[in-house]
Amino acid sequence: MGIPLRVLLVEDSEDDALLMLRELQRGGYEVTFERIDTPIAMKAAIAGQTWDIAICDYSMPTFSAPDALKQVKESGLDLPFIIVSGTIGEDTAVAAMKAGAHDYIIKGNLARLTPAVARELREALVRRERKQAEEQIKASLQEKEVLLKEIHHRVKNNLQIISSLLNLQAEYLKDNQALEVFKDSQNRIESMALIHEKLYQSQDLARINFADYIQDLVTNLFYSYNVNSSDIILKINVEEVFLAIDAAIPCGLIINELISNSLKYAFPQRESGEICIDFCSKEGNLFTLTISDNGVGFAQDFDFQATESLGLRLVKGLMHQLQGNIDFTSNKGVEYKIIFPTQNF
Repeated sequence: MGIPLRVLLVEDSEDDALLMLRELQRGGYEVTFERIDTPIAMKAAIAGQTWDIAICDYSMPTFSAPDALKQVKESGLDLPFIIVSGTIGEDTAVAAMKAGAHDYIIKGNLARLTPAVARELREALVRRERKQAEEQIKASLQEKEVLLKEIHHRVKNNLQIISSLLNLQAEYLKDNQALEVFKDSQNRIESMALIHEKLYQSQDLARINFADYIQDLVTNLFYSYNVNSSDIILKINVEEVFLAIDAAIPCGLIINELISNSLKYAFPQRESGEICIDFCSKEGNLFTLTISDNGVGFAQDFDFQATESLGLRLVKGLMHQLQGNIDFTSNKGVEYKIIFPTQNF
């Protein structure tokens, strides 16, 4: 019992076909074949059956190896294609190989046919196994992406539920200071929820476009503190910087705290003013975030490092998480300049 072999034999000479089949049988193959010699028959054979290999004469009255090879390529099949010809020249054979043929054999040297078929069958098997492995890896990655998106979506939803619960609880509070504390907590939670929302909407899933995030975050803060954008002008100058979640969350919380402070305290009479945000990358693998306003500023004796403000204490703690530094100045307003390394994120 030989090795089963399904051969699509593109050959106009019945005698030459029989010689090739006999050679394959000597090589230990039990051959099932179909002999064709026209484009229409080739198309029907490719569509109607599954083949292990195609063996093709180069030139026939109504067909040729280049045309047959073109049909195989257009079908999308990974079908080993061997040219067997008595007239093909070296230049023509090289051109055929470049076009996708796997081997060429002179009809006067059919002893090469069986080893060539065995080799091409092995290589086709390797290609199929590699393709299957790649498809499995791709499917696994797609499954993990869907799962990761679902996780970010659920985290965002859970954070928003917490924010909503705080909002409901705040309705029972009469103390304005307590209400402010609840509002600050809600904004912190919303800043983190927005990170997860951006992540599951991102193509990357590992990083977010921080320019888009800043715009949405600050818009939410203006709404939360009922600030009219025609009174307090917001100027944002942010490069297209992408941050991973480990950097995005602390950086987002820092922006949340500093912009909240400006909206609450920089313009006590709600007079007109402006808040500026600049974010860019610098030489030396550093990010620079600058947040400033032209409000009333701090008292001259204000000590940033010794402040008891919860928001500013949070900012200092988050700076340690970013492994960065913060500089503070208060002259005709307030300016915070934050520098942290990019390579950590």
